[in-house]
Amino acid sequence: MKNKIEILSPGKNCRKTQKIITKIEKLIKDKNINVKFLILSNYNQMLDFETWILPTVIINGKIVARGYVPNDKKIFENLNL
Repeated sequence: MKNKIEILSPGKNCRKTQKIITKIEKLIKDKNINVKFLILSNYNQMLDFETWILPTVIINGKIVARGYVPNDKKIFENLNL
């Protein structure tokens, strides 16, 4: 798998996190892109990315959004297509 989307989140039940995942999953499914999703909720993982705004979306190691759903252009710019 060549694309990885990580979401720093307070937990899987966070409404904002679920909204972000739903939007990104629909977008990549429509384009038939293979992506691995990870939800990171461990304090030490958050320290690695130096952000306190949650949820934070990280695509292939690069932070693309903090606290909101990234737009389609920003998502595609950071995916390996």
